[in-house]
Amino acid sequence: MTDAVAAARLWEPGPAVIPFIKGRVALYAILRAAGIGPGDEVLIPGFTCVVVAGAVGYTGARPVFYDIVPETYNGDPEQAVAMITERTRAVLVQHTFGMPADLGRLPTLCRERDILLVEDCAHATGALTPAGPAGSLGDAAFTSFQWSKPVTTGLGGAARINRPDLAEKLRRIADEEFDEPSLLKSLTLLTVSSAFEHLFRPAVFWTVRDAYRWLGKRGLVAGSSSAAELVDPAIPAAYAETFGRPRHGQIARVLRRLPATIAHRTAIARRYAEWCDGHGFARQHETVGSASAHLRFPLLVNDRPRLLADARANRIEIGDWFNAPLHPAEAAGEAFGYTPGTCPVGDRLAQCVINLPTHRRVSGHEAERVLSFMDRHLPLVVRDPHRELGLDNARGKRA
Repeated sequence: MTDAVAAARLWEPGPAVIPFIKGRVALYAILRAAGIGPGDEVLIPGFTCVVVAGAVGYTGARPVFYDIVPETYNGDPEQAVAMITERTRAVLVQHTFGMPADLGRLPTLCRERDILLVEDCAHATGALTPAGPAGSLGDAAFTSFQWSKPVTTGLGGAARINRPDLAEKLRRIADEEFDEPSLLKSLTLLTVSSAFEHLFRPAVFWTVRDAYRWLGKRGLVAGSSSAAELVDPAIPAAYAETFGRPRHGQIARVLRRLPATIAHRTAIARRYAEWCDGHGFARQHETVGSASAHLRFPLLVNDRPRLLADARANRIEIGDWFNAPLHPAEAAGEAFGYTPGTCPVGDRLAQCVINLPTHRRVSGHEAERVLSFMDRHLPLVVRDPHRELGLDNARGKRA
């Protein structure tokens, strides 16, 4: 069995893997199964999606944020270690943009102190580390199968448990406290997912994104996040749902494609990396011995609004995750426990990061089209983030 196939099989439904309607719901279920609740604290990186902090808060626990390493966009494990207190019940590590995180001393320390170590693999389904596939390193992990992820079922996610005692508790909670989506909802998701699979192309990225968000806000399609989920720290109605049995076959189908998908993403990311290196631009560092899932290829730019406006006008697919320490920017970060300045590096990078597409619809020709667009915006690309963005000063203030 190849490493890529093993990484895909890691997420096949079974005794250790339970699918849920979304990755964030899988995280919520993991924390519930571990008995985490009021009075507890969960450490999470301050460069993530607001729904991650929401999933923590819905248990009654308090999210506590640690800063990121600018070279990797992943959480700083040493800062997480320094922030552990007697209230810390879990530490979440995120493999941002598919790049496996350096866990540092966290696995050993969490084991010694009986702290749950959870991997956020939402960007990293199929990523590999020297110690094994992402998702196999901690006590538990969750991933996402949503529209923009390495493999997609439309909406969906999964929880993986690497401790047998916790797996039993998770399955019991899923059976007793989580609802099965209605047959109509499952069939609708299957239909929309199939349409997305066959119709989406990079040239229509902006049109599809705008239409999807418009329909989602009006409840006409199942959006990634409801408007309330971005601003209200109370758990939404109909949040605790499993994946839906009528769609279970989807997971097996998309996972079978994962090795080929990762190979394609790697080839596109390699071309972007060559372009960066040729111009002397900073790019995401890869941990020695790891293999990224290459969900997106991040770059730092000045005047991001101008660049994105030009990309829209030229029908170039470019994303802006994470445009806030708790993405998206319109989310009410403080309502979910994040105070601006808590994670200065995350704050600063969120003002400047863009990401280039690597998905299966990005052909070699399309990648060159993206790079030709970036060639016309070379003065905006950051070469030295420490000097140009003042990151050393930001980290000093945090310390």
